[in-house]
Amino acid sequence: MLEHGKISAVQMGMMIYSAIVTTAILYLPASIYDYAGKDLWLSPILSAILGCIPVYVVYQLHRLYPGDSIIQYSCSIVGKIGGKLIGAIILLFILFISNQALWQYGEFVSSYFLPQTPQVVLLGTMAFVSSLAVYGGVEVMGRLSDLLTPVLLLMFLTIIILLLPDAQVKHMHPILGNGVTPVLKGAYFSNFWFCESLFITFFLPFLKDPEKGRKWGIVSVLLLLVIVVSTNLISLLVLGSATGSFNAPLMNAVQYISIAEFLSHLEATVMAFWITGAFVKMYVFYYVLALGTAQWFNLSDYRPLVLPIVFLSVVLAVWQVPNVSAFFVYSQTINSAVGPILFTMIPLFLLLIAFLRKNKKQEKQVEQQQ
Repeated sequence: MLEHGKISAVQMGMMIYSAIVTTAILYLPASIYDYAGKDLWLSPILSAILGCIPVYVVYQLHRLYPGDSIIQYSCSIVGKIGGKLIGAIILLFILFISNQALWQYGEFVSSYFLPQTPQVVLLGTMAFVSSLAVYGGVEVMGRLSDLLTPVLLLMFLTIIILLLPDAQVKHMHPILGNGVTPVLKGAYFSNFWFCESLFITFFLPFLKDPEKGRKWGIVSVLLLLVIVVSTNLISLLVLGSATGSFNAPLMNAVQYISIAEFLSHLEATVMAFWITGAFVKMYVFYYVLALGTAQWFNLSDYRPLVLPIVFLSVVLAVWQVPNVSAFFVYSQTINSAVGPILFTMIPLFLLLIAFLRKNKKQEKQVEQQQ
């Protein structure tokens, strides 16, 4: 077995939540605003509903093929060639979005805090530190999530509470002023982030309490929904129509915080949130890549793949995303279109085929008994 460690369903849920929320709260508000305008806080609600589908589907597949991830049971369902093809496409896309996530970290830190530091140094440092957690295995990652997820939640709540005095409700009116269509467009774009809940397929085989896997997978999606809606709403209430003018609206909104001329300039809090969350995000993504690749090649250990994957990710992050414009083009085109297909439609297709094969097998058994 590639992984001998065990984690709880709660730890899995915290990892999935932390891995998605980090980039979502910084870059989603501006992107959704381009589609939904003042209704940007409504779009994630529909996205979250759709984001629960991968959780349900991969949990059902896990029950049919316990001990396997989507990389493995794809071969059992559609044959070796088809399964290997599906697995390869999914892994390549995860590598593609991993590079973007790593670039986002470097771009944010270099733009707001360390402009003189070469971005490749920032990327390499984060990638290397994340790889150490991956080497530790799923148990180490689970314990890190136990420690870091509450910290992320506390920092986020602190930011939201401190921004409330600067919030103006008038900025959200009129609600649905342009109808439902802009909200649906925003939901289509943001759905990609929620579809990453598919990643539970790589952790379900290692749960101490697998019967709770679906519950905590859905809890992580719902918690993500609350945080994203809160972020979009507070960004809108503080910045108003300027929300779409910033790459990271929450970061700009935090600059408004000033309590008694004593508590102000809390941008460092956002940086701490970002670095902590980026660390969780990258070790989850690298673990999924290393484990999935080892499963695809039928290797006995995923750890020898970690450093090559990390090195490749750093190189591709620099080459693949040359600037902010390229990142938003990827997010609004490739990610939004391909993500739901690979993370929702493909698992649904596999589940349908698996059920048909199971029913056909049961019918044959009944015929033989007769």
